[in-house]
Amino acid sequence: MAQESINQEIKWLEEQLEAKKKALLEKGDVKEEKEALKDVIKEASSQNLLPALAGISAFDDDAQKAVLELNEKEHEAVVTELIAMAFSKGMTQAMKAANALKNPHILDDFHDKLADKYYEKLLEARKIK
Repeated sequence: MAQESINQEIKWLEEQLEAKKKALLEKGDVKEEKEALKDVIKEASSQNLLPALAGISAFDDDAQKAVLELNEKEHEAVVTELIAMAFSKGMTQAMKAANALKNPHILDDFHDKLADKYYEKLLEARKIK
């Protein structure tokens, strides 16, 4: 499930990124692709626009336990755990866990680092094509 979800998320992010770049061009705004991807991830998280993936309809018990464990860890460790969750359980679950922490600083760092990781995946996916 995890790899299939990641592939779906990468495809969805690619589509959102293209739409964002087009909107920026129409406004005459120039932004680096990586920065545009960060904006896409932040907007998706804050507006709950993440794609509904098969089998993920609610915040499950595992994610709730993860939130409790994450609350007890250091900031950097929390962000690292959230990134790992995004790649093991999917971005939707990781975003739900990050939002449940109700810590804007962690959420912002998580968005930035997640965007960096997915940007790497996008670049890899483009090389394979």
